Parts: sequence; C-alpha cells; structure tokens
Amino acid sequence: MTPLESHENDKDKELIRLELAISIFLRWGVFVSGTLLAIGWVGLWLKSGDVLENFRVYRPEHLSVTIDTAWRAHDYAMLSSILGLAVLVALPISRVLLTAYLFIKQKDHYLAAMALFVFFALLGSFFLGIEI
Repeated sequence: MTPLESHENDKDKELIRLELAISIFLRWGVFVSGTLLAIGWVGLWLKSGDVLENFRVYRPEHLSVTIDTAWRAHDYAMLSSILGLAVLVALPISRVLLTAYLFIKQKDHYLAAMALFVFFALLGSFFLGIEI
C-alpha cells in the first residue's frame, strides 16, 4: 500500500467515524425526546386523570406564556413535554448542520453550501412561524 492510499483510507475512516457519531447523536436525541415526552404525558395524565381534559377548549397562548404558567405552577409534566418536543424539533435542524460539516470535511463545497442554505431556511422558517 502506498502512502497516498494509506492517507485516503485514514480520511475514509474519519468520515465513517463522523457519520457514525452523527447517527448515534440522532438516536440518543430521539430517545431523550421520547423519554421526556412520555414522562410529561404520563405526568399530565396522572395529574388530571383525564387525558383529553386540556383539549376540550382551545385556548391560543404564546409559548412563553405557557412555559411561564407551567413554571410558576410547578407543572413539571408540562415542562417535560415542552422540552421533549423542543428536542425532537431540534434534531432535523442539527442533522442538516452536521451534514454540512461532513460535506466540508469531504471538501464537497457545493453540497456543503446547499446544506447550509437548507439549515438557514429551516431556522428562518422556525423564527418566522413561531410566536414566542
């Protein structure tokens, strides 16, 4: 094996390690999100006794008001549910950003630029669509 081939194999191994790290990160993110959501939902169910109680009347509120109300009322089940949902929403955004990093490491600047464009488009859509 020539030194050039050895160097290319090292690069390939590093890229494979990065891809594996990204997949492990996403799996743990889904696990943490699901756990937080399950804890929150079970807590809300145990607290109220009626799972659909909060859905009988729709009261539109800003997210900041909901979080503040839950914090002041020590409603940790609601806070856990909100945090789990936030983690779940953040996973695709982080995936796109990590993919851009992977493309940069591969020196594929066109795909890196496209991934960064998608990342900023996602961020923009979230900030334009969420009333906090």
